[in-house]
Amino acid sequence: MSTDEPASAGGLIKVLLVDDQRMIGEVVRRLLDDETDIAFHYCADAAEALTRANEIRPDVILQDLIMPKISGLELVAQYRANPPAATASIIVLSGSDDAATRAQAEAAGANGFLVKLPSKADLVAHIRSQAGRTT
Repeated sequence: MSTDEPASAGGLIKVLLVDDQRMIGEVVRRLLDDETDIAFHYCADAAEALTRANEIRPDVILQDLIMPKISGLELVAQYRANPPAATASIIVLSGSDDAATRAQAEAAGANGFLVKLPSKADLVAHIRSQAGRTT
């Protein structure tokens, strides 16, 4: 199976996690490690996030809200304004589950919202749903 094949065509679902906390990156990597249809990528530096997204062309971006130097919501807006990252589904990860935060994420262009750290089942279900997969 080609990693360049779109997820909707049955290829690997390319996921990019952008979070400055390396511990979160490692936990998410481990949660997804045995998912054979998901290719996991990680970026800890907000300044490199857009470049990495353009290189990887992820199907799904998991974007932390609280980042140094730039907010996660600003990054969401940057992804939306810059092809090829603009076509990725974006799931915002937040430590808070308040309605205002969810509304801000949606207004910025996010497709989904998860409180971190989600369970493995929730994370995988959201990723697959955003990538157009039902299984």
